[in-house]
Amino acid sequence: MMVDRTTGKRGKSFYSKPEGKDKMELDKHDLLQRDVIEDTLPRIGTKPWQTLYLSDDAHTHRFGVWCALLDDEAAVKAMSCDYWDLTIGAGMPGVSQSWIAGEKIDTYERFGGCPGIRPLVLHRSFEGAFQTYVEIAEEFRLFHNLAADHNRGLLLSFDTSGREIEVVRITPNKVQAQLKYLRQFQAGTGLYLAVYIDSTRFSKIPLSEVPEKERRREVVSSSFRCHRTVANYELDSGEGFKTFSLLIGKTILAPPLPEAADVWSFNENDKKQDVSFIVGMDQDGNEVENTSDPDKLSNHSGANSGAFHYLTPVYFRREVLDKYYSEHDRYSVSDGQLKCLGLWSCRIDNDLDSHVVVWLGDLGRDLPYEERLHWRQFNVPPEGGVSKTYYRRNILAEFADAEAPDLVFRREYSDLMTEWAEIHGWPLFRTPTVGDDHLLKTIHAPVTNSQGEFDEQIGRLTKLLVDSLNERELKARATGLEKGAKGIRKLEGFLEATRFPHCQELVQFLRTLQTLRSTGSAHRKGSGYEKITSKLGIQSLRKRDAFRQLLGRANLLLQALRSHYCGQQGDSG
Repeated sequence: MMVDRTTGKRGKSFYSKPEGKDKMELDKHDLLQRDVIEDTLPRIGTKPWQTLYLSDDAHTHRFGVWCALLDDEAAVKAMSCDYWDLTIGAGMPGVSQSWIAGEKIDTYERFGGCPGIRPLVLHRSFEGAFQTYVEIAEEFRLFHNLAADHNRGLLLSFDTSGREIEVVRITPNKVQAQLKYLRQFQAGTGLYLAVYIDSTRFSKIPLSEVPEKERRREVVSSSFRCHRTVANYELDSGEGFKTFSLLIGKTILAPPLPEAADVWSFNENDKKQDVSFIVGMDQDGNEVENTSDPDKLSNHSGANSGAFHYLTPVYFRREVLDKYYSEHDRYSVSDGQLKCLGLWSCRIDNDLDSHVVVWLGDLGRDLPYEERLHWRQFNVPPEGGVSKTYYRRNILAEFADAEAPDLVFRREYSDLMTEWAEIHGWPLFRTPTVGDDHLLKTIHAPVTNSQGEFDEQIGRLTKLLVDSLNERELKARATGLEKGAKGIRKLEGFLEATRFPHCQELVQFLRTLQTLRSTGSAHRKGSGYEKITSKLGIQSLRKRDAFRQLLGRANLLLQALRSHYCGQQGDSG
């Protein structure tokens, strides 16, 4: 087996040894480093990941890789010799001194006084005072706006939805970078990339077995060059080595054209990849599709007369939002808006019972290409109109509150929390822990009719209304509490003490909700679950409709709490 010179691990060589040869011929093949000359050097810059630094020392070989960035003049000079143009550790800023007419001149050298040559990888050494490490030059990191994950040894970019893209992998003895990002950086800077190789191999083959004409070899091509020498090994290593070969070489990669450096405007690139959506039906009942490219749509300014309008409503099954609800750390679905971190956002009409609607032009303008493909899967022919809320906000430019029960719940719950704390000096509901801080943002009417999604939403609703009760403050202001009273009972004692007119209705609703969770999502469903759903009148309803009904009741009770306790200034306790 050969040593993989990229990873330093035992495995198949990049270059396949000749088959049918005896061991002597195979060992000679290894000593002469034909795999490096004929395969490794020519293939630099042809694989998705390019090694920029490698230090691989073993008893049978030593293999090193280094790199540098060169301007035009330095690149021409570099192809005239085999030696490395930049040694490991060189290229650091410094000050040089010269004498002109007897006067000492200090000159700042940004890259250590190597004309036209600069490091891409920096080998940082502190003479034993601190651990040696390697890093990528700051210009490369900033060019691609890479985030540094030091724990994993990664430099990261991100796709249009904020998912990680590994661009550079760094370990103490190895640095690799994605070729695509290297080439983009070269295109932007106009610099050549030089990749250097220094390879030494030890062998038990006597020098007499190596033909004299094969003991030295030089290879020069348009993009790489190297020289290799075989000589006697005269040290006593204890391994019985009789010869060794030394290969020094380099490959020079010219920069791509400048336009290849366009790495900043992924939205612009996305727009070039068109996705059409269903916008209507023809007279024969066939679906009519149209581009979502905003530059090809008509608008109120008179552009593209006769084309479909930018504000053409496009309809989707509500399941389209399931992806975004499930990744709440990345996406947020709020009243009238879908947002992905700080990367992109899109107006949506999520105030309808059965569909989600988006303007045709917004689909093409605001959603990345991959997201448009996702939405296309759930696209259906137009059915009905947009919601009154969406129409008032987008067409009439009026303020309008959402009417969907889940959106109303989020608003009422937030308003009650804020106003209660401001008026009474303590919160009715405790601030969610880190693990539960998504609950309010993700509570929603189920987008499918699955029992699992229904149970999950019941669990969230119960956590928000029951588990989050501020029991300590409620207990301090309650009357008639028995020993060991739990959360809902403490709330009941507080409501009675402060004469809340809908006390029993609220307490019964919360107990019923808690029972629904315990008999449903927390345990196997049985007669208790059927009994409670029958009592609530939701047994025969679709899961979405049943949950919307529960949210409707919750909203009325939240509004009653807000009216009673926050309608006038004063301390309820």
